[in-house]
Amino acid sequence: MATPHLSWLFLIVFIFCMNMHAVSGLCLSDQQSLLLQMKDNLIFNAAKSTILVKWNQSSDCCTWEGITCDAGRITGLKLSEESISGGINDNSSLFNLIHLKSLDLSFNNIGSTIPTRMGNLTNLSYLNLSNAGFMGQIPKEISLLIKLVALDLSSYFFLNSNASLKVDQSRSLRMLVQNLTKLEELYLDGVTISATGKDWGHALSSSLLNLRVLSMFECGLSGPIDQSLAKLQSLSMIRLNGNNLSTPVPQFFAYYSNLTSLELRSCGLYGTFPKKIFQVPTLQTLDISHNELLEGVLPEFPKNIALQLLQLSQTNFSGRLPISISNLQKLSSLDLSHCQFIGTLPNTLVELAHLVYLDLSVNNFTGSIPPSGWEGLVHLANFHLSHNFLSGSIPSSLFALPSVQKIELSNNKFSGQVLEFPNAPFSMLDTLDLSSNVLHGPIPMSIFKLKKLSTLSLSFNNFNGTIQLSMIQGLRNLVSLDLSYNSLSVDSSNFGSNFTSLPQILIIKLASCKLRVFPNLKTQLNLDTLDLSNNHIFGEIPNWISEVGNGSLLHLNLSHNHLTGIQEPFCLPNLAVLDLHFNQIQRKIPSLPPYASYIDLSNNNFTSFIPADIGKNLSTVSFFSISNNGLIGAIPESICSAHYLQVLDLSENSLSGNIPACVPNMSQTLGILNLQRNNLGGQIPDTFPLNCNLRTLDLNENVLTNRTPQSLASCRALEVFDLGNNEMLDTFPLFLKNFSTLRVLVLRSNKFYGHITCEKSIGAWLVIQIVDVASNNFSGEVPGQCLMKWNAMISSKDYDRSELNLLRFAFFQFDPFLYYENAVTVTNKGHKMELVKILSVFTSIDFSSNNFLGEIPKELGKLKCLHVLNLSNNALSHQIPSSFGNLHQLESLDLSRNHLKGAIPTSLSNLNFLSFLDLSHNQLVGRIPSGIQIQTFLASSFEGNDGLCGPPLTPNCTDDGAKMLPESHSKSSTRIEWDLIAAEIGFIVGFGIVVGPLMFSRKWRKRYFDSLEDITFRIYLKYF
Repeated sequence: MATPHLSWLFLIVFIFCMNMHAVSGLCLSDQQSLLLQMKDNLIFNAAKSTILVKWNQSSDCCTWEGITCDAGRITGLKLSEESISGGINDNSSLFNLIHLKSLDLSFNNIGSTIPTRMGNLTNLSYLNLSNAGFMGQIPKEISLLIKLVALDLSSYFFLNSNASLKVDQSRSLRMLVQNLTKLEELYLDGVTISATGKDWGHALSSSLLNLRVLSMFECGLSGPIDQSLAKLQSLSMIRLNGNNLSTPVPQFFAYYSNLTSLELRSCGLYGTFPKKIFQVPTLQTLDISHNELLEGVLPEFPKNIALQLLQLSQTNFSGRLPISISNLQKLSSLDLSHCQFIGTLPNTLVELAHLVYLDLSVNNFTGSIPPSGWEGLVHLANFHLSHNFLSGSIPSSLFALPSVQKIELSNNKFSGQVLEFPNAPFSMLDTLDLSSNVLHGPIPMSIFKLKKLSTLSLSFNNFNGTIQLSMIQGLRNLVSLDLSYNSLSVDSSNFGSNFTSLPQILIIKLASCKLRVFPNLKTQLNLDTLDLSNNHIFGEIPNWISEVGNGSLLHLNLSHNHLTGIQEPFCLPNLAVLDLHFNQIQRKIPSLPPYASYIDLSNNNFTSFIPADIGKNLSTVSFFSISNNGLIGAIPESICSAHYLQVLDLSENSLSGNIPACVPNMSQTLGILNLQRNNLGGQIPDTFPLNCNLRTLDLNENVLTNRTPQSLASCRALEVFDLGNNEMLDTFPLFLKNFSTLRVLVLRSNKFYGHITCEKSIGAWLVIQIVDVASNNFSGEVPGQCLMKWNAMISSKDYDRSELNLLRFAFFQFDPFLYYENAVTVTNKGHKMELVKILSVFTSIDFSSNNFLGEIPKELGKLKCLHVLNLSNNALSHQIPSSFGNLHQLESLDLSRNHLKGAIPTSLSNLNFLSFLDLSHNQLVGRIPSGIQIQTFLASSFEGNDGLCGPPLTPNCTDDGAKMLPESHSKSSTRIEWDLIAAEIGFIVGFGIVVGPLMFSRKWRKRYFDSLEDITFRIYLKYF
């Protein structure tokens, strides 16, 4: 039992300790008064406040939320996200709390400059004003806070607005940080600094030697990254994303011994990325994505490396994935999308047990997905391999991963069947995209058991079988369904009722699913995209379509059906995309949605006038096509009020009258103007603007007259220029020499005249593919020197010929398959053909039916990528150039009806792709060259050349010597060759005059030989 003395001693000590605790925690009255005074002056939203709203005099301020005390003095104040919108200025009692060591006002909306009295709080070691709504210049008084360890002035929520902080030249970054020698963390994200690499690099390295964290996201910094930063050896985190540094990545980053995070996203980096940075043992985060000019390859990774996040997307990295990637055992996120990686996926990829995010999309990977081992990736949530060249089957184990949420494998070459997989009802999978592959067989039933599935895209495969729409009723979270373009049959019975259990569905795409009736979807109140294109739907578009999506339908594609009409009233006020092309809809153009961006009514049977006020419904439209209908009348001038049009296609109708003068002026925004195959007359208006952005002007097959408008010279971006089949009367348009983007030039069948010369007419047409000036009155020589500037016909080395078409105006914001493609009619192999998609591999020159004379330019033989050459019906003479044997891609050659002479070059027999040849009606002579290809042409290809012989004209050349050598003498010939007789007489007379006296006069012989001896002796003395 304790003695009374000890008990009293214990009680005294206990009371003393309690009093001491009370003294240290009790808020001093002046401190509480300052806080309440500050609160009264603050402007804040009490309904959203969780801290300030609770402050009151009835309690100790040291117990208030957001307050930290030491000996009754306020040392910490945290008012983050308190909806403060004002009341912090130089008069605020906040700046009398001089014992503050930590101040956090982040994520408010204060809307004023940082008060200069902030410099009074000299005990601050932590200051966080990030996204507090401060704006304007950062006061120089911040540099007085010499005890600061962490400073955060970030304003990235206010980027590109006036509500951001700035550091101008008079208050430079050097002045701001020069006294902050204890600073370890600096966050200036979104602060406008606009300094060069030397300025900001030296400012930091000269003062902040203890800096561990440097975060300057989107500060307007420029490069290069200065070498002086190598002195900051304590740096652990570097975050410079979004600055236009335009610099290579320096090697010294690899020598920071504490580096854990390096983020240089979207910095304009170029050159080769140093391999050693990948191998920094402490590095956990590396993000150099969105630097398109940055090159590099992945190194061999050592063991025990710390990398957790590796982001290289949208760079120019290439090469293979190393097998040693499995050494990145801590890796949770790997994004190599939109790069140039090649080769197969290493099997060791499945050993990355902590992987959560994997994106290898948009590369050049080949081979198959590793067939096994995926079961171990229990944390994998996102799996993206789309847009590669992967093949083989898809491992079913991928679909059964317990954490997987998104699988995107579209645009590859995967084949085979998709097998059933286990545990589908318990799967977390919400996105499954297998579109654009060659998968076949039935759709596995497991897919329809994925209860969390929101996006299902299986389009553009070979899936077969019949889909009962009742199968999808269990997908209660389905938002997007795309089964288009397979070999599926969708049972449309009770179509609409099967979707009533899917209240969240926004997108339905069932193109090419063999539907035969228009499905009833008017109960779908949330639907915003409906694509039933390319089916066999007959009848009219029902007027209840206006009720779909509760009137908020945005995208409607019913193209490629057999629809014949539209029930009235037809009102879709919110529609952005209306695509009804390739149907049989008759009579007048329907009421157009007032705020649409894409409208395609082409290839129908509309036969009315274009409404005079059509422009009012095109005020927001960027694509409008009503081509290939039966529309009549004039083009209404109201169409010019469509100020956002990029594509206007009124072609293949029966429109008449003149082109409104305002239409060319639309090319400030207009990229495509197609009015071909109408009855438009008069002169082309000379109203193209100085800032013309036109890329295609197609006026073919009208009755246009007069000269080419000179203002068209402002359209420097022109790629397709087609005036063919009109009544234009002009010389060659001289302004074309400045159009370096020109790919297609068609002036065919007009009344153009004069010479075509390089010096004045044709410049460096680097990408020209089609030149057709046939059936005009051009004269002079074919401009040979011009041809040497037509690079796309000379070599394919520097040009991308993998594209399917020449020019595609895409509208990916609506649908990746919405686009506009140019078409042009050419004469190939003696027949007209329309290139609906202007193949980038197709090249053609047609100068036929003019008055060209002289030689065929030998430069033509250097156009090794030329496919069609037509010089027929001119007055060309001399021989066929032997250099034509170099035209190994040539498919069609027409030189008929000229005055060509000499033999056919034997080099023509080397043209293995030649499938059309016409050399008829010239003055060619000799044997037709032998060769496998040239012997396949009919005799008509060579007829009208009296001097030609051999197959296919004659069995051989000995049967008729006259055909082989018309200048030889024949006993049976009655023709007198006076030119040859005159030459022979001249020779005999000359021979007699010189040789006769030597033979018959001794005196003449002596003088002759004496003179000859004298000349010989003089030559001998001169040289010897």
